[in-house]
Amino acid sequence: MVEQLVSRTDAAYQRWLASIADDVVADGVVMYCLDSLLERNTTYGIGEWLPGYLMIGQEGDRGLVLRCDGGGGPVFWADLGGLGEVDLAVLAPAFEVWRRSGFAPPPDPQPDLPPTADVYVDKVPADAVRLLAQVRKLLGTDWRFGDLKGLLAVQPFLAVRSARLFALRRDLEYAPELRPHLLYATDCGLEALWPADNPESR
Repeated sequence: MVEQLVSRTDAAYQRWLASIADDVVADGVVMYCLDSLLERNTTYGIGEWLPGYLMIGQEGDRGLVLRCDGGGGPVFWADLGGLGEVDLAVLAPAFEVWRRSGFAPPPDPQPDLPPTADVYVDKVPADAVRLLAQVRKLLGTDWRFGDLKGLLAVQPFLAVRSARLFALRRDLEYAPELRPHLLYATDCGLEALWPADNPESR
């Protein structure tokens, strides 16, 4: 089964895998040799949680995976405690790029963010229905388009209960126009999901 998945991964990964006999350790990242792939993927139930993917390595509690669709594609990482396609974050655009980086590990999670919280929408201009429609799409909510104007009139409003904040913040990397409008609930009130002093907001 693993050999079948390997045959549908990135060609550069297949060449690299064929060139090693043992696991490779680089900067805290353990890259599995062929013998380790079956055991590790079975232990973590990758076929159940991420069908069509292969975990090719590990860095602490984070798994490093490739999609097995015959088309190459990015190297992903995810917390091994919460595996699912929605939890995947891109580590490198392609295996060869990542290999040339020396198998640089995933970035450390930001410790100032709880794993889940209720998410609110606020400060969307009253006439910015299109912007609220983008928020709707990002959050995956089922607000009716006819209700969007009404929602704009009652801000801040609860948008999603118990949202996964790290995944949502990753999504905001590609939606800078939405960053000022998403907040999460804390014991002290609402906090910005994407703080203004986040270096990536500059």
